[in-house]
Amino acid sequence: MNNADAVRTRVAVVEDDDELREEILLPLLRREGFEAIGMPSALSLYRDLVATPFDLILLDVGLPDDDGFAIARHLRKAASKVGLVMLTGYASAPSRLRGLEAGVDAYLTKPIDSAELVATLRNLERRLDSRDAALPRIGWKLDELGWKILLPDGRSIELSLPERRLMAQLAATPREPVTREALMAVLAEDADDFDPHRLEMLIHRLRKKCLQATGQELPVRTVRGVGYVLAW
Repeated sequence: MNNADAVRTRVAVVEDDDELREEILLPLLRREGFEAIGMPSALSLYRDLVATPFDLILLDVGLPDDDGFAIARHLRKAASKVGLVMLTGYASAPSRLRGLEAGVDAYLTKPIDSAELVATLRNLERRLDSRDAALPRIGWKLDELGWKILLPDGRSIELSLPERRLMAQLAATPREPVTREALMAVLAEDADDFDPHRLEMLIHRLRKKCLQATGQELPVRTVRGVGYVLAW
């Protein structure tokens, strides 16, 4: 992630103190090469997560609309790959333990030391890079027009229009969870009127088609409570 020609690491800075967020944290992280996006509340974070995958999340505990520990527990279940760093004024050992039990990767206290924050994010960034590099890649891909899934051995699987739309959405952010809402939005003009069971059935049938045609399972995994992820 640190190479000059690589995509910059995306960091969500969830902090309700506008001055700390806008005048200190965001400028610091952007100077260090991160793509830092600020947001003042849990609601803002959840809204952004629907459309934007983040690599790291810097999370304040005392947010106005939700408890940071509860947010961390939810994120750890919904997006297991994301790096979580908790930023808080609670320096006690019980609070630190509570944060670690919630699933955060690091627990930093205010007032924050800039060098410590950057070093923590860099270390976590390297750990995530190493973990991704260790994951096996199966080599499937879509053809240029998106109407076929191509296998490394030259075989292909033709897609219907709904399957094409589904796979295009998943392939836009491979290995990152895509919410059911985002998938339903590309399958229907009005996602609110789209029956979620139709999405499940579409994926079930596509998995079955791939298995029958190639003897291999479609690398689309269910992310409980969130949606689906394309693991190629």
